[in-house]
Amino acid sequence: MEQADIDLIKSHAKDNNQLDRLYKEHVRLEAEIEKIQTVRIKSADDEKKLRELKKVKLEGRDQMEQIFQTLR
Repeated sequence: MEQADIDLIKSHAKDNNQLDRLYKEHVRLEAEIEKIQTVRIKSADDEKKLRELKKVKLEGRDQMEQIFQTLR
């Protein structure tokens, strides 16, 4: 995520609960994805979970982007 987006989130998080929630979820998903990606040999379940996490993260990012459009 770009620094400009993070700055926008920080400046509007108190006023926009949805944006704050989406950003916290984004950070949590990034950490979970990173944890799975550090495993050298991933099981089929790990690969499936990784795809699902990335999909959810992207959906959240799209929602944040829509909010950004109204704030810019």
